[in-house]
Amino acid sequence: MRRMRGAVLVALLVLVGYAAEGWAVDGRYVDVDVEVFRTWGFLGLGTWEVLDPSFVAVRIDPLPEEDALRVGEILSACELGEAERVGCSTLAEVSYGLVRSYGITPNLDDTYRIVLTNKTARVLGIVLEIDGLNTNGSAEVVGTEVDKKWVLKDGQTVRISGWQVSTDDALAFRFATPSHSHSALTEQRGSIRVHVYLLDPTADGYVKGTEAAELISQPTVQIPFRSATGSPVERIDFNYARGEVGLGFLCEETEGAGIRISNVVAGTIGELRGLREGDVITYISAVPINSCADLVSFLAAKVPGDRVVLKVHRENRVFLLTLELPE
Repeated sequence: MRRMRGAVLVALLVLVGYAAEGWAVDGRYVDVDVEVFRTWGFLGLGTWEVLDPSFVAVRIDPLPEEDALRVGEILSACELGEAERVGCSTLAEVSYGLVRSYGITPNLDDTYRIVLTNKTARVLGIVLEIDGLNTNGSAEVVGTEVDKKWVLKDGQTVRISGWQVSTDDALAFRFATPSHSHSALTEQRGSIRVHVYLLDPTADGYVKGTEAAELISQPTVQIPFRSATGSPVERIDFNYARGEVGLGFLCEETEGAGIRISNVVAGTIGELRGLREGDVITYISAVPINSCADLVSFLAAKVPGDRVVLKVHRENRVFLLTLELPE
């Protein structure tokens, strides 16, 4: 993630810009896109493009007993005419929670943002979790109604690209190596989660809060947002961890000591740290590497976040290069 001094939250929750082509993950209540910024030219110009997710799994969870009881009480109030009609009809369909899981493969160092579209005619409460942290305040996400929420109006689309961490500093979302994550939750790194909550249609006073969102069409924090359930009615997960460590290049044997880089994969730590096709690697962290099998064996004992030192031979020079193993 990139640190930007003097930025303000409004600048991070941008609603205007390039309309990327691609397909959103179609949730029950929200559509979700993960967009990356592709630069072109030397002026830093570029466009936003949608990352194509790959479907992994879907899980259907019955409502917890306490949530089922709460929903039943709200629907009883609806029958007595004590609640807003649209909210009642939406809640009447709630009998289970859905968890959808997807995988995405980003390039390291890409700036990204999350696009959320409220598909319903109701106000929704959304918790956007990055690497285990709530983008609305940076607290660890608990996974219940106590988590601080973004509030989306009916049919509203928002693009969230970071969060404010202090008066003067803000963080933009960036796919990075583990140690550069804003989160200290090691096991959560590499994950994006969208938690969806339905508003209790019998609730009063939920419109309190900043009115700025009315003017700039941004998600706002409406306090209190009284959820109809204690747990989310839907969760959409994206896993962008690579699952195994690698240096980002293809290997070939040499006639002498070391291995030769036959190709450097775009967007990987190898490319970012300046490795080139034709470079010869003779040692990694003082361990001699004389075959591609040696490389595989060495990396098998490593985990994401480990740092290694490569001895690189290039043309008429030899130098050491430190890399952090990504996920």
